Amino acid sequence: MKFFGIGLAVLLAAAVMVGCGGEDGGYETKTVEGITLSWKLNGAHDSLLVKLSATTVGMVLVGFDIDPLSGLQDANIITGYVANDTVYIQDNIGTGEEAYLPDTTFNGTDDVADKDGTENGGTEITFTIPLDSGDPNDVILEVGESYLVFLAWGNNDSHVYSPEVYASTEIEL
Repeated sequence: MKFFGIGLAVLLAAAVMVGCGGEDGGYETKTVEGITLSWKLNGAHDSLLVKLSATTVGMVLVGFDIDPLSGLQDANIITGYVANDTVYIQDNIGTGEEAYLPDTTFNGTDDVADKDGTENGGTEITFTIPLDSGDPNDVILEVGESYLVFLAWGNNDSHVYSPEVYASTEIEL
């Protein structure tokens, strides 16, 4: 009977652990200024799975490999929003300190895949980007390296840069 009680306690502890943290699927997560960025490498370690959310019904943005001295210039920037249950996610290149345009404007390619999102009291988008897309407009990301990322959200359903809140943080792949 004593072993039954110990076994039951172990099973209950395992169930609690799965319910509290097992559903993150191995994502690393950082929350800065109310913007949550979660990321993980896919099984082959050739692409990055990303979740980005904020308490807005407008646009969210993440920029990879930001240079603190030149802002968004040359960064790989992904913007997204949800409108009328449709998800809009765009692959951009930084064109200035606070400016960006779609990669396709500069003969690049839209390398964002697995685009999805929801809007339920906030906006969450999910997507996958290759670590090395072959697109000269995209930053090459390497496993084991650290990158400065820019995070922002705005009130408008648009890819236009007009943040209400923005922040930066460092992540390691």
